Amino acid sequence: MVFEQFEGVFAPIPTPFSPKDRTINFDFIKRHLELLNEKGVQGVVVLGTNGEFPSLSIEERKNVISWVMKFKRDLKVIAQTGSSSFVETVGLCDYARELGVDGFLIATPYYFKTITEIALIEYYMEILNRIQHPIFLYSMPQTTYVTITNQVLEDLLSFNHLLGLKDSGGDWEMLKSYIKTFRRLHIFVGSDMLLKSAVEAGAGGSITAAANVVPELVLGIFHAIKQHQQAEKLQQRLSDYRRLMIKYPIHAATKYILYLRGFEESAVRAPLQNLTEFQKRELERDLEALGFKFEDNDLIIED
Repeated sequence: MVFEQFEGVFAPIPTPFSPKDRTINFDFIKRHLELLNEKGVQGVVVLGTNGEFPSLSIEERKNVISWVMKFKRDLKVIAQTGSSSFVETVGLCDYARELGVDGFLIATPYYFKTITEIALIEYYMEILNRIQHPIFLYSMPQTTYVTITNQVLEDLLSFNHLLGLKDSGGDWEMLKSYIKTFRRLHIFVGSDMLLKSAVEAGAGGSITAAANVVPELVLGIFHAIKQHQQAEKLQQRLSDYRRLMIKYPIHAATKYILYLRGFEESAVRAPLQNLTEFQKRELERDLEALGFKFEDNDLIIED
């Protein structure tokens, strides 16, 4: 049931800010949801790493969740509600649950980086006891420096509403261990580079940055594997794209590529940096060299 409900491609949508005053551009979010609906992704993750959630106030986070729920149409919605504050995390879960979100993605607390494995287990136990709603844990050790180990998951398996995990660590052996060890859990792959390998190994879905800007490519890989078709060429395309993206500040590059797809230009919030004019031109040339073209909101990949 978990795999059926949450199977597929989820886009961790960015939070677009006005270049003028860094306020949230809600109309942009509405248009992005329309594009993702049109392309056929299964759902979205709101206020994840791509959504710059640490740079938003709690009130802003609530407003974004409310807006997404208003215009989601057929998309399933998972809200990333994790914070360094237990009170904020639980409060945001309560708010989002009342709006009808399908599930929560809860990042490890990310300020105290020397917490023990036992402390992390107790933290999640408190949340799982308080919030009776589908919950996925969020492993992002390159930013939080807190690792969700197999032991953490093992000690939380008694909670039936713990449905799974999103792993964005980029370590294939760790991701494979999650998939093989915890068959009851729905594992989302968070790395574009590992998409094909993870889905073939049994991952139930993906939550990757590329789904925001090239959803056609991510969906193509997922569907090809499910239909027992070859996906090597598509994965190579996606990997080339991802290697290109990490040449730049990825949050700003994501927003600029959406601009190239016909959206309004949008900014990131400090402490992240926007692309310089030189970087924008270089990114355009790099995309062209890889054969990526955008016409009338359609992705064209030329060999």
